[in-house]
Amino acid sequence: MTEPLPFNVSIGGLAALLSAAFWALSAILFKLVSDKASPWGLALVKSLAGALLLGGIVSLPGLTAVPREAMLFLGLSGLLGIALGDTLFFASLDKLGPRDVLLLGTLGPAFTVLLAVVFLGERPSPYNWAGMALTLGGIYWAMSGEAGSDPGRGGAIAAGVKYGVLSALCNSAGIILAKAGVSSVSAMEATFIRFLWGAAGLLAAAQYTRSLKSCFVPFGEGRTAAILAAAVLTAVFGGYWLFMFALKYTDASLAAVLNETAPLFALPLSMLILKKSVSARAAAGALAAVGGVVLIFA
Repeated sequence: MTEPLPFNVSIGGLAALLSAAFWALSAILFKLVSDKASPWGLALVKSLAGALLLGGIVSLPGLTAVPREAMLFLGLSGLLGIALGDTLFFASLDKLGPRDVLLLGTLGPAFTVLLAVVFLGERPSPYNWAGMALTLGGIYWAMSGEAGSDPGRGGAIAAGVKYGVLSALCNSAGIILAKAGVSSVSAMEATFIRFLWGAAGLLAAAQYTRSLKSCFVPFGEGRTAAILAAAVLTAVFGGYWLFMFALKYTDASLAAVLNETAPLFALPLSMLILKKSVSARAAAGALAAVGGVVLIFA
C-alpha cells in the first residue's frame, strides 16, 4: 500500500471539517421529525435508505472483491456505530436537541484514549489528560446551564445525557474499527458496507421484536418524508462518506478532532433553522469542549 501524499492530508482534513458541518445540519433535520418517530425507527429507515443509495452508486462501476478482514472490521463498525450508536444518538437527540447531543459527541476522542489505556497499555501525556478534563468541563458547563434554565426537564436531560454518552462510546469504537478496514477499500465502499451491516442488524432486531411495520408508519406523511429524505442525504453523503474519505487520507486522530467541531456548526444552524437562542454559556462550553479534543490529540 502506498503512503498518502502530503496533499491528501490537507484534502482529508478538509473532508473531516466539512463532515462536521453536515453532521450538524443532519442532526437539526432529524430533530424536526424526531417527535413523529421512535429512535429505533429513525435509525432503521436512515440505515436502509443509506444502504440502498450507496449500494446503487458502488454497483455502477461494478462491485469489487472486498478483503475478508476489511469486511469484518467495517461490518462490526457498522453494527456498533450505525445500528447501536445511531439508535442511541436519536434517543439522545429527542431528549436534548442537536446542539447538546453533538456536544456530548465530543466525548468520543476521550473514550478512545481511555480504551487505549485499558486495552493497549498506552500512557497519555499531561496534555491528553488536560484535554479530557477540559472537554468534560466544557460539556458540564454548557449542559448544567441548560438544566438550570428549565428545572422541569431535569429527568429528560439526564436520560438524554445517558443515551448521548453511550452513543459516543459506540461511535468511538466504531471509528477505530472503521480505520482498520478502510485502508484496503474506497471510502464509498467502506461507507456502504457499514450501512449494509447496520441496516441488517436493525432489521434483524426489528423482526425479532415484531416492530418492523411500526417503524415505517410515521413517514407516510409528505412533509415528514421530505424532511427525512433531506436528513438522510445530508447524513449519508455529507457526514458518513466524507468522514470515511477523511479517515482514508489522513490520520484518524486529526480526522476525529476536526469532525468533533460539529457543535460549533450546530450553534448558528440551530439559531437559523430551529429559531433557538444560544446563550454565551452554551457557546463557551462548546468552545471549551472542542478545545479539549484538540489537546487530547496534542
